[in-house]
Amino acid sequence: MSKYLNLLKNLRENILVVIAGSHRHDQLNRLIAVSHTLANSFLASKTTAGTLASTYGMSTSDLAYDCIADLFQKDADGNYIQLLSYFKGLPITTAKQEEVLAHLRRLVFSKVNQGIYRLYSEADPSLAKIIRNIKIAVNVLKNYDEVEKFGESSLVPSACNPLEHLPPIDKDLLEQRISAITTGRELVPELMAKLSLYLREQNEHCRVIPIVTVAILFRSIYNCRQDLPNQVVMEDVELIASDTSATIKNVCEDIKNKNQIKYVGEGKISEEMFEKYFIVLEEELREKFIGKNGHDFSLYESLKKLSPDLTKEDYKKNHRNKIEYLLKQVNKEAVKRLKDV
Repeated sequence: MSKYLNLLKNLRENILVVIAGSHRHDQLNRLIAVSHTLANSFLASKTTAGTLASTYGMSTSDLAYDCIADLFQKDADGNYIQLLSYFKGLPITTAKQEEVLAHLRRLVFSKVNQGIYRLYSEADPSLAKIIRNIKIAVNVLKNYDEVEKFGESSLVPSACNPLEHLPPIDKDLLEQRISAITTGRELVPELMAKLSLYLREQNEHCRVIPIVTVAILFRSIYNCRQDLPNQVVMEDVELIASDTSATIKNVCEDIKNKNQIKYVGEGKISEEMFEKYFIVLEEELREKFIGKNGHDFSLYESLKKLSPDLTKEDYKKNHRNKIEYLLKQVNKEAVKRLKDV
């Protein structure tokens, strides 16, 4: 209880002064310490943490610092941009300390999950590719829902009872059952379909499974056929990513045509800049649905690459609201169309 109260101490005040840029050194250190405590305890609950710690020769505490490091990176103006972007949309000035802690916990857990995927990508490229393909398939095929269970990104077959009151299935048992109904020649979407069918038909275990567990399962199946993993991974990426890319391109073109008169015709923005907006928006959607899921993607930095003279002040004053509004439109339409692919 005392540890919990210690996390709450002055938390709201420390967050507010840090995102306002008026903090003292001890207030920043306090916020880092609370974030690290949350990240460290979350990592300690994950079976994957031990593997990563061993691979990198780091303690769980060091891994926790690595995962939250991006939260405390400053932009060119000295702002902690990720903290600012996250908390500016939350009513933390009026929220209770417990609610503020819950918001921070969600942010930290998200960064830990991102960090785990990143570290796997560096330490275990073959598993990272399978994880990536699983995420692409989920976005495109929509036969699973991505949920958060105990702060970990997980999958559950769509439109069925998740049976969360039941115990999780043993990994060895799961591998035994899925291996019995697969050949090792399936692409990732086919494996996911077979896994979904098995999960739906069984009623003894929880149907929610962490994405990393699914990826490890699929790699175990592929390892039975050493000649297949790289071929399957590459074919799968090309097949699904190609369809997704075409959908994204069509969405951006349609939304651009829909808004042409409103923005260019009415003189709110030049035609050249309007075209650049949609180059950036298409890039953002590709990152989200095909690449790194849009983590740390900066509209400003991407637009500045196309317009080197663009300043942060000019962007905030003349472009940010417009491009963010258009982003909402293309993102909403992309999600809708990808469900129907």
